[in-house]
Amino acid sequence: MEAQRSDTLQSTVIITDRFAERRAQLAARHEPMADTFDVLEPGTKFDRYLILNRLGGGGMGVVYRAHDTELNRTVALKVLPLHLCEQPEYLSRFRAEARAQARLNSPHIVTLYSLMESAAGVVLVLEYVEGETLEQRLRRQGPMPIAEAARVFEQALRGLEHIHQMGVVHRDLKPSNLFLAREGTVKIMDFGVAKLMDDRAAAQRGAMVGTMLYISPEQINGRDTDFRSDIYTLGICLFEAVTGRLPFERRTDYALMHAHVQENPPSPRQLQRGIPAALERTILKAIEKDPNRRFQNVQEFRAALLDTGVLERRGAADDYPARRPARAIGLRGAWFDAALVATVLVLVSGLGIVPAKHTAPAENLAMAVTTAPKVAAPDRTITVKAPAKPARSPTKTARSAPAKPKAQTAKGNDLEHLRLALGG
Repeated sequence: MEAQRSDTLQSTVIITDRFAERRAQLAARHEPMADTFDVLEPGTKFDRYLILNRLGGGGMGVVYRAHDTELNRTVALKVLPLHLCEQPEYLSRFRAEARAQARLNSPHIVTLYSLMESAAGVVLVLEYVEGETLEQRLRRQGPMPIAEAARVFEQALRGLEHIHQMGVVHRDLKPSNLFLAREGTVKIMDFGVAKLMDDRAAAQRGAMVGTMLYISPEQINGRDTDFRSDIYTLGICLFEAVTGRLPFERRTDYALMHAHVQENPPSPRQLQRGIPAALERTILKAIEKDPNRRFQNVQEFRAALLDTGVLERRGAADDYPARRPARAIGLRGAWFDAALVATVLVLVSGLGIVPAKHTAPAENLAMAVTTAPKVAAPDRTITVKAPAKPARSPTKTARSAPAKPKAQTAKGNDLEHLRLALGG
């Protein structure tokens, strides 16, 4: 393990030195540094890829739609800019994302074709798919009909089952990371904060990483995460899909953490009529505070969803709710216009970890959008150093949340006070 860690560190240093050398060469020739998001102009050739257009960009990179001239197909290129390649932490994180995603091969997971290095930075070559995210679908039409939601999440669970079988914990499942392809397939994307279960170094870092609206109680308490963390966060997503709102909506991250750890979620059936009791029981079991009381694996979760019988429902009964909201419900509603034009997106498995402060949504793109809604919701994907604690329960992931009143990020003493108050 130590030898492997040493090799990885040495490799990172070599690549970092190589990019530093490249920067010096550009400076000597008075050429612009390759650290902006506009380095690759449409029509330019990038290795074997012809750049078609830029799809989005943010703090962890920029995404382009490109044509693979050798294989004659459209792909997505996610580029980590040169100035970030020079920082070992970002370079290591980017490569870890590629390692995690490279293990996976499922129709329900965005495909990583290759990892390459160039003068512009390190590049992930990814699958390009047309459709929209679950987040966009919920903004556009409100709560999903039960049968539609069941079909979407049954596919998502199949993808998550494969992820877990390959020893990967996603750690950031949320509606913006569940992609509804135009031809009907559901794909999981954004592995920017994924963790390999056999990576003990990553498992012991004690960092809280995720999107606050979906983060698990045990992760908030600074404990390690395992596969049951993804079950919690996907359960939160299912709750939102069928009710049109989140179980916990608070105006500060501190209050959100307290709610995830201490407060009981509302009854989905009281929030939205037409939800079968069996489906409510399935949702509430998935989001139990204690990981030992949740489904212990994805197979259990999927079996429970199938046992509800809602996948067989068809016809008028699927057309609930009678009053489809003109806007999304909850704190998020004030930030989104309900009318959302059909979008063309490219799965790029996320642009990485975003600071807790509000940032442009492109900074946490799990896809790039050619047509965006009028107002985009900032993600609150967080990375908070947690005090070293013995690893017990697992879980973790989170989600993007807009907040009209700016949400304060719990960190430092606030986080420790919360843990003490909760007996953690």
